[in-house]
Amino acid sequence: MTRKLLLLLILFIGIGSLGHAQSWRKLKKQAEQAYTDGNLAEAAEKYEQAYGKKRKEDLTHQAGELYYTLRDYRKAVEAYRPIKDMNDKYPLVGLKFARCLKQDGQYDRAIQEFQAFSDKYTGEGKDILQEIIQSEIRGCRLGMDAPAQANRDVELLLPGDGVNSDKDEFAPFPISDNEIFFSSTRGDRARIYTSRRTGSTWGGAEPPRNFPVIQSGQFGNGALAPDGSRMYFTVCSDTKEPWNDVKTRCEIFVTKRVGAVWSQPERLPDYINMNGVTATHPFVVHQRGQEVLYFSSNRDGGRGGMDLWYVSRDLGLDDNDFTFPINMGPVVNSLGDEITPYYNVEDQALYFASNGHVSMGGFDVFRSTGDEVSWSQPENMGMPVNSSADDYFYILNPSRTGGFLVSNRVFAGQKASTTHEDIFEFAVGGRRVMVKGNVYDRQSGEPINDITVALYQQYDDGRETQLISRGFNEGNYSFEIMPDRSFRVEVSAYGYKAGSYRFSANDPNTFTYGQPIFLETEGPAQPVTPPSTTEPAPPGQPTRPVEPTLPPAVAEGKPYITRGRDPRDNYEYETSAPRLQGTYYKVQLAAVGTYIPERFDNVSSMGRLDTERIIQRKLTRVLVGDFFSLDQARSMLKQIQSKGYSGAYLVEYKDGERYGKTN
Repeated sequence: MTRKLLLLLILFIGIGSLGHAQSWRKLKKQAEQAYTDGNLAEAAEKYEQAYGKKRKEDLTHQAGELYYTLRDYRKAVEAYRPIKDMNDKYPLVGLKFARCLKQDGQYDRAIQEFQAFSDKYTGEGKDILQEIIQSEIRGCRLGMDAPAQANRDVELLLPGDGVNSDKDEFAPFPISDNEIFFSSTRGDRARIYTSRRTGSTWGGAEPPRNFPVIQSGQFGNGALAPDGSRMYFTVCSDTKEPWNDVKTRCEIFVTKRVGAVWSQPERLPDYINMNGVTATHPFVVHQRGQEVLYFSSNRDGGRGGMDLWYVSRDLGLDDNDFTFPINMGPVVNSLGDEITPYYNVEDQALYFASNGHVSMGGFDVFRSTGDEVSWSQPENMGMPVNSSADDYFYILNPSRTGGFLVSNRVFAGQKASTTHEDIFEFAVGGRRVMVKGNVYDRQSGEPINDITVALYQQYDDGRETQLISRGFNEGNYSFEIMPDRSFRVEVSAYGYKAGSYRFSANDPNTFTYGQPIFLETEGPAQPVTPPSTTEPAPPGQPTRPVEPTLPPAVAEGKPYITRGRDPRDNYEYETSAPRLQGTYYKVQLAAVGTYIPERFDNVSSMGRLDTERIIQRKLTRVLVGDFFSLDQARSMLKQIQSKGYSGAYLVEYKDGERYGKTN
């Protein structure tokens, strides 16, 4: 009886396993169906799973194209990676791969891939591509330098759930400092909403009062005339593709205020809304007795892609008889796309977004002064207005004390994905955040003068960029920093070993960060004296001298051999991980017979990947580090376990030595 039950159990388990296993062909069909249904995220995942079972290049290409469309830069990078050099089979895939690295903020790697694509490309239009690639490389270098040159008078905030959702929010238009119009795709269709602020909290989104009913299509991008008599907005085609403010075809309409009611919308004339092209992103000003309407369009007569145009009409008349559209010229417009114009009449400053001018991401916000077709050279607004992602819809509030912009960037733990865009609010003259501390001699406790302090910004993938290095001569240091970023401080002084620590400036109630640093004096290496200088010899033979054993010279990046200090974890192992001062933690992912780095790419953004080759057991530990507080380490452990590493655990290190598993 027991034997029969055992056989039935084995059979049941086998059938269950077969039931859950899916062939790559079935996964491909599911991907195709999801794409047909308009569920691009599911389609991308199915193609990615199918490629995991059958290494067919078309499958990972399809996944990459969908992730690229969804602006999931990191997943697109991984999908494109196996085919990034196959530009003959998949045109420009190497360029897309490099652009995804750039928009993920991996600027150094992006530069290498842009250059590699340029060196290998032999197709048509190489001269034009070379110009584009050089612009992209300049953008990467701009992004690498931007943190050190960031405008610290601008503080960026997310307005909260009253305004933003897990869908796209865009086109903010402030009616006052405490009320905005904006657009959102919540409900799976673009619509115009309003929100009002009470104190510091934005209220829930609701449709504008008495706004006319739009029977079909999507509508958004609302812009109010300065006297409040007209609102211009766009009506856009329905599509199964995700909403895209550049690719979704739109036309400009106007509704007029009659008392407390808005009139039935009127489509602007055919010479503005031309058949087969897009007219979108209206913004209107009044000057010199004219109503001037700025907008973006891919109509003929531009430089390429979306260009900025303007039309005007006589304010003395209540009609829609605008002048014929005029292109704003080659200084503003590029071979790429220019969108979301906002013109500040007081400063004669035009703010717009472009991916054709040198940008640190995809779309960056630029500023140009002038009027009509005479403009100064556009200036990149830098950080924190711009990021490695897409940034646009920059607009000031009526008091000019701040304003709004739209971005799909990841933001300080409040926004974890680049696949949707949110409205951000910014304040000019924002909070000043500092890092400061004192430096002491560890033995005497006396302050150390004449120190050099370097400040580094750290990124999610473990990379870091030096922002500044300065000398201080009074035993302390201070720097002004941007909030919502991670940093490392490194202090050095003549005759001392360097010391460092890490921190994240992500507490909105904290304005000063830092900690004291105690430096140890440098001295000659002390040899390790063995218990005996002789070893036993066979009877009748003299004893033999034993050479003293010295610790290996350890340099960061160079392999060295050491041993665990815990009696239960005292194997000898080889590693090249840096040996840091103090107590810190790593997350051990696994111990593998053959280490293949690509298998751990899904957690490579969470820290530096280290390996420890256990010499006696021919196994290699794989770890993510370093974390300098137990709370931080526990939080990262949970995130890593959620990515499929259910057996991961924390390991404690002290002054570079492994002390074993910790709770």
